[in-house]
Amino acid sequence: MIKVIIFDVDGVLDENYDMHFEFSQKKTLNLTREEHRKLFEGNIHIERAKLAHRDTGFDMINHMNSSRIGKKIKESTKKVLEQLAKTYIVGVISSGLESGINDYLTSNDCLKYVTFVYGYETHTLKDEKFKIALNKYNFEKSECVYITDTLGDIKEATKIGIRCIGYTKGYHERERLAKGEPIAIIDDLDEIDKIVTKLNLNKPALFEK
Repeated sequence: MIKVIIFDVDGVLDENYDMHFEFSQKKTLNLTREEHRKLFEGNIHIERAKLAHRDTGFDMINHMNSSRIGKKIKESTKKVLEQLAKTYIVGVISSGLESGINDYLTSNDCLKYVTFVYGYETHTLKDEKFKIALNKYNFEKSECVYITDTLGDIKEATKIGIRCIGYTKGYHERERLAKGEPIAIIDDLDEIDKIVTKLNLNKPALFEK
């Protein structure tokens, strides 16, 4: 029975791929779009460290954090959070700074829908952040689903037994997300409730190759 729905931020709650790519080009010399996407096939912090020899010193994390100041969450996304919070515990696990995410959610009147936020300050590895959330709130892995836009996130969540729903309007396209075999791949966040309801009714697997 799914009781907890956890969201990624960049590419999901904040559809900011182009901005991230622009900042990444400032941080890493001669970064191509495909190289940028490949950074998210694993843990972003680990993958970026492999390009340290091309690092310009640009403060990527804080620039991404600042980019959220005054930014509006899409009304459709706010409605999804509001509706899901009526039935499920809603959490956030991200690679971004918790401070900025909390401010972003607060300024958009959405923090009231979210039970926990774990970001860069807690740990650089998402699988460790999942473990922290599981232990603190006494969730079972089988009770959680993670909404993410990258193959790397799917790998980290799956590694510890948390199922994922891939979202196509973020950093990775459908074909790349499919490599991680999420339980479903969606084009709109308002599909989440229907998918989770089917899971809780023990419907067949939703993933289509």
